[in-house]
Amino acid sequence: MIELLNTEAIMNDVVIEMSCDPDLPWVKSERNQLKQVFVNVIKNAIEAMPTGGNLQVSVRKMTSGVCMYFVDQGQGISEERLPRIGEPFYTTKEKGTGLGMMVSFAIIEEHQGHIEYQSKLGVGTTVVIQLPAAM
Repeated sequence: MIELLNTEAIMNDVVIEMSCDPDLPWVKSERNQLKQVFVNVIKNAIEAMPTGGNLQVSVRKMTSGVCMYFVDQGQGISEERLPRIGEPFYTTKEKGTGLGMMVSFAIIEEHQGHIEYQSKLGVGTTVVIQLPAAM
């Protein structure tokens, strides 16, 4: 998904860096659904950095599966708004619908995973996605 969105990132002066732990466990998933989640998260990160910046994507091994981190240097999200991310029609973007993250949250839940936002205004946002290993 990074290759697919890298052109958009470059046009917005955003550099995407990726790192993965070796020997990651397999994750049982519907590939296209997870692609949609990653597209939503990466596009949101790019849009959150209108003057450019870095997006660090890392995948780490956990005892129960994998944990993915998407760390941007964007504008950040206020503490009051963080709990509402994923609600239908709630958006922090001027032209957003709020449906992308609602769908993303549902997809991750269907995969018995967890998605969490951590953010600080003026610093950036980290999206953490945990998925269980395939049995």
